[in-house]
Amino acid sequence: MRQVIIDDYEAIGETRKLTRRLVKVDKNDNFPDGLEFSLQFLYLKEDRWQQIARIDNQLHEGRAGAHIHILKRKDVKWVNITFEEAKEEILKIAENIIKNIVDKI
Repeated sequence: MRQVIIDDYEAIGETRKLTRRLVKVDKNDNFPDGLEFSLQFLYLKEDRWQQIARIDNQLHEGRAGAHIHILKRKDVKWVNITFEEAKEEILKIAENIIKNIVDKI
């Protein structure tokens, strides 16, 4: 079973947006709570949307669980976080990246 619960985006000013996707799935070892999610923070730079950060609980290199992808980093950070908690966390991460990194790339 795969039932999309949320699939939208929120504009945060003219140069920022947050995409959200939440899908109800069958409970299994990869999704013990029966939810698959992804939040992606995008930043508009030079007429192109760039992913600044993403938090998701999709399989990553064969491993299940929530993790954070950050701009220009190969490794992910594994976290214990819910879909609801992920929005606040990704907003903090993205603003810090924009302030300290984006204008330098």
